[in-house]
Amino acid sequence: MIRLNWTDEQKNRIIELSKQGLSSPKVAQQMFDEYGINFSRRTVARFIATGHTSSHYKGKPKPKVKDVKRGTEIVINKDGSTTSSTTMQMTAEQAKDPEFVLRAHGFNPDDWDIVSARNNFWQQNSQENGLIDLYQSKITVKPKVDNDIKRAVEILTRDIKPLKVKHSLDSSRKRNLVIPITDNHWGITHLSDVQDKLSELLDIIKQGYGTIVIEMIGDMLHSDKINSTETVSGTVLEDVDMPKAIDEAMQFTEAIVVTALENANTVMIKSVGGNHDFDISYMFMIWIKERFKQAQVDVNNRYRTAYLLGHVLISIQHGNVNKKNPAQILANECRHLWGIATTTEIHSGHLHFDKTEDQNGVVFRQFSTPKPSDDWETMNGFVGSNKLMYALEYNDGRLKVEHFI
Repeated sequence: MIRLNWTDEQKNRIIELSKQGLSSPKVAQQMFDEYGINFSRRTVARFIATGHTSSHYKGKPKPKVKDVKRGTEIVINKDGSTTSSTTMQMTAEQAKDPEFVLRAHGFNPDDWDIVSARNNFWQQNSQENGLIDLYQSKITVKPKVDNDIKRAVEILTRDIKPLKVKHSLDSSRKRNLVIPITDNHWGITHLSDVQDKLSELLDIIKQGYGTIVIEMIGDMLHSDKINSTETVSGTVLEDVDMPKAIDEAMQFTEAIVVTALENANTVMIKSVGGNHDFDISYMFMIWIKERFKQAQVDVNNRYRTAYLLGHVLISIQHGNVNKKNPAQILANECRHLWGIATTTEIHSGHLHFDKTEDQNGVVFRQFSTPKPSDDWETMNGFVGSNKLMYALEYNDGRLKVEHFI
């Protein structure tokens, strides 16, 4: 039998593997995998227990107690979390290290976050390892969600080059133009579906205006996620190609904003999120703000916002919330603007069909969508609404022309 002279590196590695909770056979196998040397299981066990490799070493006899059999119980909870219970060998410092605990339970710290953890300590005599520290460890984990807005903003904006558009003032431009964009659901909608409508809208913009307001009223993107197709609340949708959807949404938006900057004294872009894309639309607005520095871009994570166009007060909201008394809420939240305005309008989408209603002097405009019917709409027979885009011309005090595109 070949006698091995272990190096300090190999001894330290054996100690390290043992502290990770590996049994002597598993340590021996791991050492063979790493060093290509057949380390005897018994010699490995002796070294872990006594610090010596020689069979002639006579240490204090250990009680003949077998190692604790360790297994792991995994429970998948209804809320999407996972609970793992196991017995493991670790130090007090390791028990405080979330990454160590996650790995010990078999979870990659890059993919999982600890929701709760409980580690109960006791000591056990082991035939192989002597007196060892054991923990009954129970953790609940959830898949890691990359919700670090600052980091996401840095990723989205680090390579964005602001677009410089030839922009000139023209005092002859008297009227204002509002372009409501709602429920495009890019991913279901493709550029080929709206190319003709986009061309007609650009022709309207080229007439020239004092102020052009582009209203992003939610559900511009079909999914709130990239690698799966889900709404912000987690409702699973039919699969769409989200990278392509985002690219086409960028092309569509850039065509409108560039033409607006070329043909208006002032360009404002207002936004609210939708029930499909509330989070990702916020990030999309960050891209718009960084890309079009010449426009006044309102980036927010609110469910509604309002602005004054001359003496016309316009509030935008997606339409899935604040359904009961939106006019009263607007009057309470925007008291100063309400007092200045001679006309008040609320713009929304969400329901995918066109509707205009005057309620005690507040005009509610619910806009349709140019998107083709998806499988869910086809199945339920929601296929009768007009597939429209809009452009609304205002003077200082009220709506003058409504373009149905």
